[in-house]
Amino acid sequence: MDALVRSSIAINFLLVAFGSEAVAAAESASTAIDGFNWRAFLAPFHTVTLHLPIGFVLMAVILETYHFFKPSAPLRSAIGLVLLCSALSAVLVVMLGVFRAEGGGYEAGALDEHRWFGIAVGVVTVIAALVHVVAFRKTPRFLTVSFYRFLLVADMVLLSLAGHGGGNLTHGSKYLTENAPDWVRKWVERGDVPEGGSGMDSTSEYGRVIQPIFEAKCYQCHGPEKQKGDYRMDTVEGLTAAGESERDPIVKGNALESYLVETITVPDDDDVAMPPDGKDRLTPEEVLAIMRWIWAGAKTGS
Repeated sequence: MDALVRSSIAINFLLVAFGSEAVAAAESASTAIDGFNWRAFLAPFHTVTLHLPIGFVLMAVILETYHFFKPSAPLRSAIGLVLLCSALSAVLVVMLGVFRAEGGGYEAGALDEHRWFGIAVGVVTVIAALVHVVAFRKTPRFLTVSFYRFLLVADMVLLSLAGHGGGNLTHGSKYLTENAPDWVRKWVERGDVPEGGSGMDSTSEYGRVIQPIFEAKCYQCHGPEKQKGDYRMDTVEGLTAAGESERDPIVKGNALESYLVETITVPDDDDVAMPPDGKDRLTPEEVLAIMRWIWAGAKTGS
């Protein structure tokens, strides 16, 4: 076990050092090459690579289960290789996730929760790979092997929690139930009201016509969990407050001066088009309904 402790300390030191060096290198690169921001460039690759540790850890669990019933030396070596790939990919994904979080646009509490679950996945995956080396280097010991298998199970649980949190940040908290039966959605979403209340009257024109449009087409990027461009649309205060654009999203009584109307009426390939390319744009009827609502004063109550 002394060797295990020393190995764990060493790998954590290397992770911290590697992470610090990577961050420093990214910062120096951003200033060295015409101010190019490498961290912002690499951040989206978090989404591309995050499935690697999920796949590798799941593969390790499957192989370990098979090995439990039909042990063999070649299979044990294969599990070691899979765990090595799991650890390396987990460290990469965590680093890219840190870069991704720096871009902002997410609800702070949900982002912190996802960040710490993600870091926990990286740490547990690395430790599991190290313990595997120690546990099966010589004659396997019951306690060490049991600890290794416990780490694998814990890693799968953490991966599920981190993955669900990431899904909430990307797709909104209702992405799993949006196509569920009505009784399921009502049960899951009951009491799901922004802190302090939304300040909106569900019986008004806004509540009956406009809010359902925003919920279906806009909340995924501008709702409780994610506020792209620092703009939030599920509360009265957020709906009328300027985001990163520093332009008034809604000018009551003047739809043509409202930045919100501009973003939903420009061509699909325009940089400010909302919803962005790849997502369902508003229909002409929905756009007209929003414009009429703004011309009438953009009231959210009766």
